[in-house]
Amino acid sequence: MAGSRALFLVVFVFAIAFQSSMVHANFRKAMYFNWGAHHSSILGNGDDLRLVLDQTSGSGIQSKRAFLFGSIEMLIKLVPGNSAGTVTAYYVSAQTHFFILVTLQ
Repeated sequence: MAGSRALFLVVFVFAIAFQSSMVHANFRKAMYFNWGAHHSSILGNGDDLRLVLDQTSGSGIQSKRAFLFGSIEMLIKLVPGNSAGTVTAYYVSAQTHFFILVTLQ
């Protein structure tokens, strides 16, 4: 009985600690367009971001703060028909000369 109470207490404390560490980010508040703003838009309540790549230009954003951890989720819409040769890149850069490149082909 005491073991189950202790386990419940540990789970409860971790749940509260995890809940308080969750970040509810907003693109309007946390990011800015560093190039191609005319090819970009922030949708809804700032939860979604649209970056457009066409024959003339692309677009890019940058966070206002530095982050140690993060996640990315992308939905990519290709042109109808033959979209062979379309290359989309996602760069994660730091204040150093190192960066991470994710290329989607």
